[in-house]
Amino acid sequence: MNLKNFELPFENFVLRGDTYGEDCETIVLHGAGKSSRGRFSRMRTHLKARGIPSASFDYIGHGETGGDIVGTSLHARTKQAEMVIRHACAEPLTLIAASMSAYTAIKLTENLSVNNLVLMVPAVYTPEAYDIPFGPEFSTIIRVPNSWQASDAFRILNGFKGNLLVIAAENDNVIPFEVIERIHESARHARTNHLHIVPGSAHLSLFPKSDDFHLALDMIVALCRGVGDNRLN
Repeated sequence: MNLKNFELPFENFVLRGDTYGEDCETIVLHGAGKSSRGRFSRMRTHLKARGIPSASFDYIGHGETGGDIVGTSLHARTKQAEMVIRHACAEPLTLIAASMSAYTAIKLTENLSVNNLVLMVPAVYTPEAYDIPFGPEFSTIIRVPNSWQASDAFRILNGFKGNLLVIAAENDNVIPFEVIERIHESARHARTNHLHIVPGSAHLSLFPKSDDFHLALDMIVALCRGVGDNRLN
């Protein structure tokens, strides 16, 4: 499959990731918690089999990169992702991002050329939390009721002109559905803007059935290929 590992120095750490082939236009960004790029191996393998190579990496505090997530931040995750993209990807990009990294991907659209934005069970955050190291203070800020409503993600999405696909869980106990609706509604100038809710799914179990996974995969492939699919309108 021509999988190539890479290492990139970032501050006092070494980011570890991999890419299929050269100059990938697609990058997959994992979420927080115990997640890592390994969680998306199946999706990336299927994308590669359909002619769409991708890059991915483990953020600090995750997977093979390791280290302690405490002390890094949302801002640091944006910088990590941008460094990897500059190293491993070619613009214009397809950004596929889950949970916390959906906010990272949205922020990246301000500095990078992005054709396609795929957000899975997406989270967004108040700017007040952006530079705060992960830990108690960060948790206190984001747990303020409805703090997400002040997020700059909605302003950024309002200026996004590419294709947006939001894949949400029907029974998400982490992300309020109001967040999903606001993300979808904010991208009013996007070329295409589709919200797909996976039935019977949860935040950590987005594709409970194989058919759910392959339907979402078809949608992502259609975006990457620029296919005029009415499911994406």
